[in-house]
Amino acid sequence: METGTTEFKGLKSNVIGLVGAVTLGVVMLSPAMTIYANFGPSFLAAEKAAPLIFVWALIATLPTAISYVLLSNKYPHSGSAAHWIKRTGLHKLARWAGWMVFFYYLTNFIIQPIDAGVFLNDFLKSAGYEPNIYTYIVGVLSCCAWTAWIVYRGISLSIKGALVFLLFESVVVSALCMTVFFVAPHHGVQFTTEGFHMNASPTGFSGLFRGLIFGMLSFCGFDVISTLAEETKMPGKLIPRATMIALALFGALIVVSIWVLTYADTSEHLKIISDAGGMPISEIARVYWGKGAVFVSITAITSALGIAIATAIGSSRVLMSMSREGDAAKTYSKLHSTYQVPWSAMHLIFGLGVSASIVTALFLGPYQTFVWWGTTSTFFAMLTYLIVNIANIILFRSIIFKNANSFFLHAVIPVIGIVLDGYILIESFFIELWKQGWATGQSVIVFDLLCAILGVVFAFRK
Repeated sequence: METGTTEFKGLKSNVIGLVGAVTLGVVMLSPAMTIYANFGPSFLAAEKAAPLIFVWALIATLPTAISYVLLSNKYPHSGSAAHWIKRTGLHKLARWAGWMVFFYYLTNFIIQPIDAGVFLNDFLKSAGYEPNIYTYIVGVLSCCAWTAWIVYRGISLSIKGALVFLLFESVVVSALCMTVFFVAPHHGVQFTTEGFHMNASPTGFSGLFRGLIFGMLSFCGFDVISTLAEETKMPGKLIPRATMIALALFGALIVVSIWVLTYADTSEHLKIISDAGGMPISEIARVYWGKGAVFVSITAITSALGIAIATAIGSSRVLMSMSREGDAAKTYSKLHSTYQVPWSAMHLIFGLGVSASIVTALFLGPYQTFVWWGTTSTFFAMLTYLIVNIANIILFRSIIFKNANSFFLHAVIPVIGIVLDGYILIESFFIELWKQGWATGQSVIVFDLLCAILGVVFAFRK
């Protein structure tokens, strides 16, 4: 056994309250990173219809969020979706589900050092320096090192660090959107509601569904709250409440912010910026704030740190839970004797995060690396959400027909979630993504399917 670790000792209990759980959820959703990273691909895909993408994404997320609330209330557990499926008696499916959930949180973690590297390059560019792949790698390594310093030392410190990052980024995001809203009209811009209509997308449904991948990615993350079940006070009540509060606060902020930003610049100009490896939001900030645009790069980096904290917590808890139940290597169930966090699991997560961020960028470049891993993470999120909705139906099957309310919550809601998630998965990934060529389209599909097949191999190896 490793020095300083212990097996089967429980995580610290009763250390997270409602504010802490909501904080981690909103940090994982991340208003700043959604706007900074996901606005660009969505706007380039659907232009003025970008706000509609995020409304659709919120609507598509709600049925699954309700299923999470219902399951967390009845069966709170750090293993979340995988544990819920296991309770149905479908043990091999539960093992596969566990790996899909783990891949979801892991790939979301990988995105964060990538974002830190991309925005470090933007910061250097704003400061008058010429960025390159080596400065990107410095950003990657710095993000992982700082995040590791926080999360390896316990859950309480992780929550406090995430809250500081969240408050800082929220102020800057709000300030940028308010600047655009008040300054743009002086340049002839007229704000309208056209962005909430399908005809605002130049390529119609095709553009909307391409952008919807990043709309769904924006709302992926509220579920990390469910992995805190063993560390929260009264998890059966607190986790469902924190989940809905986090989603409501985030949804309102994002839809309004994206609507404002669609009037900040033209898609033609922003496409030139993205093709050159830059972030569209950084260009908008340079137009409206000049040298003050460095604050966007700084908050993007701190936002990446905050999400990295949340995803490192989520992925390590899922892997630890799988290990304790015999579905992953026994070493990942070991907790540090002092900090009581799964160090062994986090060793794997940080190692993969560093290597994936750097190796992919060597082939695709920093910005396209974000697009590649962002798309990949959304694929596993959709699979996870399908699993949760299925668990809602199976685990509550004995009371589905008890009354109209039970039928609505445990039959109608999860079926709607399954239909919406399944349709988005097919339309956005296996149809629209395949049209985008090999580099950031077909290669993603092949990789995701290989991981899903690998999960099947792990699930049925016993």
